[in-house]
Amino acid sequence: MGGATERANRSIGQMFQALIKPDQRNWVEKSPLIEFMINASIGNATGLTPFKINYRYMPAMMKEMRATERTPQGVKMFTRNALNNMTH
Repeated sequence: MGGATERANRSIGQMFQALIKPDQRNWVEKSPLIEFMINASIGNATGLTPFKINYRYMPAMMKEMRATERTPQGVKMFTRNALNNMTH
């Protein structure tokens, strides 16, 4: 169980690292996007997203990923999965 928590925390950290400016002044405005990405990802235990579990639907708000060379692989993979999850 601890391994899954550590992986989730690492992914969240990578998302913040990829989206937050070096001066860290935009973390508040980026937090809702990160929360959305987390809620749009399928959980291994349930096979469902938190959106489906809590609200019984999956919003389709995100249409594409705009990654840069600096975007960590974990963030790219997480975002691809989130986008994939929203189309199912």
